[in-house]
Amino acid sequence: MANQLKIIKRGASTILYDASLIAAPELQLFDSDYHTNSEDQQNNSTSQARAVSSNAGIGRARVVYFVHENVLMVLKHYYRGGLMASIVKDKYIGLDIEKTRAFKEFRLLTKMKKLGLPVPEVIAARVEKGPFYFRADLITKEIENVETLAEILSAHKMNPQLWKNIGVCIKKFHRHDVYHADLNARNILLSEAGDVYLIDFDNSHFRFASKSWKMANLARLKRSLLKFKKNRADFYFDEKSWSMLLDGYKGESF
Repeated sequence: MANQLKIIKRGASTILYDASLIAAPELQLFDSDYHTNSEDQQNNSTSQARAVSSNAGIGRARVVYFVHENVLMVLKHYYRGGLMASIVKDKYIGLDIEKTRAFKEFRLLTKMKKLGLPVPEVIAARVEKGPFYFRADLITKEIENVETLAEILSAHKMNPQLWKNIGVCIKKFHRHDVYHADLNARNILLSEAGDVYLIDFDNSHFRFASKSWKMANLARLKRSLLKFKKNRADFYFDEKSWSMLLDGYKGESF
């Protein structure tokens, strides 16, 4: 079904949504407290969602899993990082709705989905405007029955084919000149069948083709894996693992 993108106003909030996936959303849909405190919501969520809804994170963001219109969804609220986080944890300066983080990520996910890239299906974005700032949220469809790369490597070794699959997946994005701003072990999801997905495209964008930034993108992922290995006694990553990932990545030329 083709995307049916619409924009509606709800008080101080502007909501961009895909009408092919959801009816006109109300503000309550973007209220994390409503979802986490609602017994009905938690009873209807998957066991995986209930297990992580209170402490899950995507990048710097916190996420909440919930069910709406019989669809499993993920709500992400945008938080600041760095020193500013202690002062204005979720407020951003800006006047142009289309330049807000939520709308930009929504538009990017929509474009990547049309390219056939393995990303979450985006459902809605909400921007709440103040006098000179905004707060933002994003709702995507949950990718079911997956684990993060970090979770898997914290539990056991991964077979060579999965490492190659990750390399192949990253190469797909790079071939379309998609720059993932925070490519790390928590933003790569794997299914039992060996499917690989990338998530959390906040501050990401299409970028002029260049081998240098693509290699830097890979280096960022390797630093993430090495950091996990340094901080955890049992984290199943080594240079052989990285070589297998690169074998998958180099399967096709730029």
